[in-house]
Amino acid sequence: MNLGSLFRKQRAVGLDVGTGSIKALTAERHGKEIVVVGRGMTTLEPGADSRQISQAIHATLAAAGAGGEPVVAAIGGTDIVIRQVSLPPLPPAKILPALEIQHRELGLLPPGEAIMDAQILRRSKDGTSREILSISAPKGLIDERLKLLQQASVNVRILDVEPLALLNGALHLTGLDPGELLVLLTVGRHSSVLCLFSEQGPVVARYLDVGAESFTEQLRVTFEVSPYSTQPFVQNLPATEVTRAETACREIIERMAEDIRLSLTFYRTEYDRESLPRYALGGWVDLPHIGRWVADRLGLGAPLEIMDPFGAVEVKVPAAGPDLGAAGPQFLQAFGLALRGL
Repeated sequence: MNLGSLFRKQRAVGLDVGTGSIKALTAERHGKEIVVVGRGMTTLEPGADSRQISQAIHATLAAAGAGGEPVVAAIGGTDIVIRQVSLPPLPPAKILPALEIQHRELGLLPPGEAIMDAQILRRSKDGTSREILSISAPKGLIDERLKLLQQASVNVRILDVEPLALLNGALHLTGLDPGELLVLLTVGRHSSVLCLFSEQGPVVARYLDVGAESFTEQLRVTFEVSPYSTQPFVQNLPATEVTRAETACREIIERMAEDIRLSLTFYRTEYDRESLPRYALGGWVDLPHIGRWVADRLGLGAPLEIMDPFGAVEVKVPAAGPDLGAAGPQFLQAFGLALRGL
């Protein structure tokens, strides 16, 4: 018997290659607990080329203590199709061929133009069907991401899709109850991702055309702040200016809230009328009032729940290097990817 294998820690690295920054999170499973043992983040300037992105990936993985380790990465974008479909109880090996044959009826991308994957979610109570989570992504999108990671000499262990990685991280942090419907808003640099999920329905994901830059640009103009001072100003917004800032961002917040309302109405009408919505926020939260502003527009009594891996799981990282503790919500995708590898 190899006693060493009984005590070996499971370890995985989640790598989030975003438009504004690269983030890496190294996690280990210690028994039933998840522990963050490394984290790194490198900012990307607008228009960064592949060489600069490769350098940023190397620096980020080194900061996360994961240089040379295989990573779990992701692709994202509106071209990715995620569907939950019902199929007869086929053997696992026949699920993908069945999806390819029926791709038009199911709204999936043509097999010749896309890579398809599937996962069995649940079986019907009478055993006559299976609920399948199917994903199809354009080959060009996958090839582009793999080429970038290959140029950076990164060994890809798993390639996931962004909405499912975000949802994976949020489900771990919330411990969603069977009677709850998760409404997850993740704010990115240029766009945001809205995910809805309950045990009674499928995964529904939408990309919203508003992101962090929508807020920072609006505040820069309103308060006449220089482009180089905008981010520090936003992060340390004086309490006396919060009302003025909310007024300036009202149209952006209303667009977000309306997208959430419409998506939730669709989900409850089509899939799950009973579960209680649970609202959560991840990604860019440098403007700490976003969660409350969106909640107010939705008529909620409390701000959106912040998805912060560093505040919810044990963190054991070296003291050297920048303190990223406050950036936890931005690591939601990297956290979800790391969980995928554990």
